[in-house]
Amino acid sequence: MAKIVVKNGQINEALKSFSRITNETRRTAKKYEYYLRPGRKAVEKSKEARKFQKKKK
Repeated sequence: MAKIVVKNGQINEALKSFSRITNETRRTAKKYEYYLRPGRKAVEKSKEARKFQKKKK
């Protein structure tokens, strides 16, 4: 479990840090959840990139 130390009563900053760490952990776990062939992995990666670009605009 992630552990965050709150300094000077900055709870909002601590919550942001905690959220970022837990999201990274979740993303890493999802990545190794099952095996993907290299070709399928590339397709999924490009799909995620398109999704990110669309969200960015």
